[in-house]
Amino acid sequence: MSVPATPDAATAAGLPAVNQALEPEWVRDGSAATQKAYASALSFEQTLVEQLSQSLTAASGLAGESAGEGESGSEEGGSSGGAEASELSSMLPQALTAGIMNAGGLGMAAQMTRELEGVHAVAHTHANGGTGAS
Repeated sequence: MSVPATPDAATAAGLPAVNQALEPEWVRDGSAATQKAYASALSFEQTLVEQLSQSLTAASGLAGESAGEGESGSEEGGSSGGAEASELSSMLPQALTAGIMNAGGLGMAAQMTRELEGVHAVAHTHANGGTGAS
């Protein structure tokens, strides 16, 4: 994934390592709760991108064609060529996901964090009897 800024409890808890240079400024300067919410949203975004990448690969027929081409494409080493192509096509979703996430993701994590922070602020305002900034 990205270069970890600090390999801490978030990484140990299964959350993705967040490259702080790609974080929005309001997240970097935000509270620990904001940073944790962003890391969780980024983890969700990564999972979504992985699933979309796998669906894209399956729908494109790359996985199925690779094995077939290796077997019928050449008589010499046909089975090893098919296995290599199949292995490469199985790595495609991982590579696509890594590329997208290393470039900062889709931007969904920042939007989800803003929404969660807004909901939290509104809930906090209502809990205090309608006083306070939202």
